[in-house]
Amino acid sequence: MGNNFYRDKNEYAISTYLFENWDLESALHSVAAHGFNSVELWADESHHVDPRSLADEHKVRALLKKYDIHVHSIHTPFRRFRTFDSIEEARAHRMSVKKASIDFCGRFEIPIAVIHACDRKEYNASKADIPYLHDALTELADYAHKQGVKLALENIPSSKNKDDEVLCTLINQHALFGDIKNLCFCLDIGHVTITSNDMQKEIEAVEPERLITFHIHNNDGKSDSHRLPDDGIIDWPKWHDMIRNRGFKDQFVFEICEYGNPFAKMDAISALFKE
Repeated sequence: MGNNFYRDKNEYAISTYLFENWDLESALHSVAAHGFNSVELWADESHHVDPRSLADEHKVRALLKKYDIHVHSIHTPFRRFRTFDSIEEARAHRMSVKKASIDFCGRFEIPIAVIHACDRKEYNASKADIPYLHDALTELADYAHKQGVKLALENIPSSKNKDDEVLCTLINQHALFGDIKNLCFCLDIGHVTITSNDMQKEIEAVEPERLITFHIHNNDGKSDSHRLPDDGIIDWPKWHDMIRNRGFKDQFVFEICEYGNPFAKMDAISALFKE
């Protein structure tokens, strides 16, 4: 993979997941300083726009304006939920949090809300949960649609003990939930190598008009490490061209992880575009 492949930073948004342990202003300042003008807001961390932390929306608007940042999408919360005595209470709480995140999208005119149907660490869904998941996703997709927001269901890796678990490849999720009228999909290419290692089938599993956003990162095929797109086993230029040839015209989202120095990682992301 060569640097000439990356010609236009406007083709990509930066997930503020990279700055999970930093404040939002530091994230937006770094994104803008490196020549990017679009982000996916991470709503699963109290410093950003997690509705459980009651983010200061006036401050968020001011920061977006200050750094001239467009919001491509929001990643709704999926971790660190409170524990409850009953599953019914837990489900109601998660539903209210996700709706609050969608409400935020509506107020900020953010067109896409990415969602995990279940999380492999906190609340794995068994096959017996499929009817509930179908009803919940229908309710959330319709709720989002009424606010001009598209709900995008993301593929996620499986847990180590997955015999009775819903396999969250895009192929399987589309088979289970593709009949939900207002539901769209997000393909995380790094998760593909961890779960099925068949990128072409995952891309082709969903109608092009419903596959509305992509998380771009790389790994070694074993660990979901969210590396730079040229650091791992995924041939990103190949899949980039295939996705574009299917008619996708929107931005891709770099969902890169860095628990040490995210600013140095932004240097590395920016360097991909240097000739």
